[in-house]
Amino acid sequence: MAEKKLTRADLMSAFWRYFWTFQFGWNYERMQSVGYCFAMIPILKKTRPDPEEFKEAFLTNLNFFNTNPLIGAPLIIGAHIALEEAGASLETTEGLKVGLMGPLAGVGDSLAWALYNSIVFSIGSVMALEGNIMGPILTALLIFIPYLAVRYWQFFWAYNQGTNLIARLGSGAIQRITELATFVGLIVVGGFAPSIVKVSTPLKWVREVTVRGEKVTQTIELQKQLDTILPYMLPVALTLLAYWLLKKKGWTPMRVIVLLVVIGFVGGALGILG
Repeated sequence: MAEKKLTRADLMSAFWRYFWTFQFGWNYERMQSVGYCFAMIPILKKTRPDPEEFKEAFLTNLNFFNTNPLIGAPLIIGAHIALEEAGASLETTEGLKVGLMGPLAGVGDSLAWALYNSIVFSIGSVMALEGNIMGPILTALLIFIPYLAVRYWQFFWAYNQGTNLIARLGSGAIQRITELATFVGLIVVGGFAPSIVKVSTPLKWVREVTVRGEKVTQTIELQKQLDTILPYMLPVALTLLAYWLLKKKGWTPMRVIVLLVVIGFVGGALGILG
């Protein structure tokens, strides 16, 4: 067993640096490298006390790094710290970072952004649209508290696992988790679309018909007819249009938003949309 060089205070210092400042200094050249290096400084001071060795490790940790900041980054940092404490070379620690940041980015993006965030923000949005103040409050609580707990657990679990982390995170398992999370996330978003996207039409036809010799005014509402065929047809159609433009036509989100605003204004002015 390698001698323990790090204290609990050292580990907590690295964790809080990661938690609060990991995305600080984000840039298009090296992405999250500044935040990663800043989190590792308390560790490097203990594991590489020689000034020249510390300088080399400092510059090495400024190399390109990019993964999911919620699920992925704390795992890699925790495992990296374990390797540092065990006296691993810079080539070994860099290999760990390069080997894990890509696969874990896919898992993290699917679980955190596509699945969890979709559920939490959809629920909060529906409550807020109904005038319920608990919508934004509940969303904030469901983001901050679980995000803190998940990061903390990953960090120390990976630190305790050390070099065994790679063996436990097989590529096959990562791919299955990613696919499942993406699938569930799309189902959740699709289910919330009718509640969030408010689109209806006030169009109606009024005609007079003769019933048993008496003239009766008959009103046919287009929205009721559409609901009979397929409930929430217009919200679903608008959502599918936005998805098609984003994924198939390569439109930017801003272009899609502008188009939806134009559709809303024009449709409302002409009395087609309500």
